[in-house]
Amino acid sequence: MQSDLKERLDREAKISGRSLNAEIVHRLQLSIDNQENTKGSYTAAQLAAASHTPDLNDIERQLLSIFRRLPPEKQLALLSLFK
Repeated sequence: MQSDLKERLDREAKISGRSLNAEIVHRLQLSIDNQENTKGSYTAAQLAAASHTPDLNDIERQLLSIFRRLPPEKQLALLSLFK
């Protein structure tokens, strides 16, 4: 696996509270389920589920937007504060 892809997956795994392996399995399962159900076209509900963002209020959405714009090392540092 390319190191940049591994880093991105590792970061997303930490954000979603999964291990790297669990994140990979989750994404593969979503991919297979979507392929079987839609054959290349995604519904709005499937896209929402794939983005790992449950129903958020305005403040949560703003915080998530700010968090996603942070560089990866700052994201990880912020996440470490919550542990």
